[in-house]
Parts: sequence; structure tokens; C-alpha cells
Amino acid sequence: MTLRERAGSGEPTHRLVTRSLPGVKDWDDTGRVTAENRVVDLLLEYGSAVHLRIDSKHDQFETVSGELARVPESEQVFAGSGREYRASLPTDRPLVESVLEIAVGDTDGWTDRTFSLEAFAILTEQSWLYYSVPHETHIRECNASELDRLVATLNEALERVPGSAVVPVDGVAAWTSDGANYKLTWDRLKRDPNANGYVAYDLERLQRVRVATTESVLRFDWKPASAESVFRRAWWWLRDSESARPPTRVRVPDAVRAREILDAFDRLRSSLAYSYEVGNPGSR
Repeated sequence: MTLRERAGSGEPTHRLVTRSLPGVKDWDDTGRVTAENRVVDLLLEYGSAVHLRIDSKHDQFETVSGELARVPESEQVFAGSGREYRASLPTDRPLVESVLEIAVGDTDGWTDRTFSLEAFAILTEQSWLYYSVPHETHIRECNASELDRLVATLNEALERVPGSAVVPVDGVAAWTSDGANYKLTWDRLKRDPNANGYVAYDLERLQRVRVATTESVLRFDWKPASAESVFRRAWWWLRDSESARPPTRVRVPDAVRAREILDAFDRLRSSLAYSYEVGNPGSR
């Protein structure tokens, strides 16, 4: 599901991301729903309306359909067909918050929040600000192009939700070396990212990254492939064997760029609570 052009101009600049931490449920203090609701709580201060696409199976459907105005097809902001409702801010904010909240351990509420709430978007008078498809966790997009310091404010709020952060959609660092293009995203180091695909190395496997002492080279230590699950190893063997062998050395243009890339790894480690170590320039 996507936003139609009538939602306003602007491409997503950032994305809310959450690591899948062992044993963490969406409603926990570090869960996906908790992180998203913390972000939404701040963004509602900037919005003028919230559009919700909600299925009739949702437990609060009758309340939503009875209290909110149904949006005619010609004014809907979500592509495709479905029931879309408009909540005015700040008047209807309590109802919006009740639709988004789930109690700890409420599996029925989780189903409503994840699947029966098909999509929601926070709009301003000029454009869209936040767009989410709850059952597609990679679609939690933010258009922060018109609001200075918004991203910093959101990440400050997420400091109490380890494993979640608002990150640029285009990645946090990119460089070219030895004829290969590299991009660092929130969860992967990608080599040769392009329209035809790429090789990706999962940051969950990274143990340490540092800069070599005598040359502009990033040195990596990774968990061995044997430490991964049988399913993951079978996938590599069948479909993506190169991802099973991440690089231990990657050249960068110069020492200054090496420092910048190392800083990007460090910011990800801090904001998303990764366990890998980031060495200082000059360490071996």
C-alpha cells in the first residue's frame, strides 16, 4: 500500500526502524509498537489530521466509524480500496491514541493493531508527515524535510527504547573503493547496491570494526557462519552464499573518510544498541 499524490508533495526522508531483539514482544518497553507510539506521540503535535484505513474486524471499528468522518474515494490518501477515516487534530487525538495503543499481553489487541489497522498517516496542512503500514514493519516513513531538528527530537525520545531509531532512508554512509560501491544502512553493510541487486552483510553478525594503523582500510571481525541458525545457513547455501562470507578488509578513500564511516558505525551501535565494538583510529 502506498500514499497517493494527493497526500501532498515530499518523499520520505527518514524511517523508523526497530531491531528484532530476542524475547521482545511488540507491546514491551523496547517493542515495535512502543517505539512507534512514542514517535507518533510527538508527531501528532505537528499534524493537522490523521487518516486511518481500518478493517471492520477491528474491535474499535464501530467507534471509529461512528465518531470520525469517512473519507470519500476522491479524497483518500491511501492507494487501493478500503474504509478510510479522517481524525482532526487535536480534537480527535484521544481516539487515535486509543486505536494505536495495546495493553501488555493483549494478543487480540495486537492483531487489531498489526492487521486490522491497515494503514495510518499523519498529515499537515501542506503535506504528509508520517506514514505506517503496521503489518509491514519496513513502512514506517517520515517526511521531515520541512521541520528542522525533528529527527533529533524523535531520536531523543527513543533513547528510552533501546534498539529503535529514526534513520535516513538512503543509509548513513556510502563510498566507492576498488571498483565496488558500499553503503551502510541501519542493519546491513551493502556492496554494489543498485537496481540489479546487491550483496548484504548483516550487522547482527558484526563483532568489531576498526581502522588499520598504516592504511585507509576498515577491518571487520564477524561471527562465524557456523554460529548462525540451520535455516540461515541453508538459505545462504541455496540462494545467497556470498553473504555468508563478509569482508574482513574494505578500503576507503582516505583517513578522513575512514573516520566518518567509523563514526557512522558508532552512531548505529549507540542508537540501536548493537553489541559490536568500534575501534579508534590507529587500533589494530
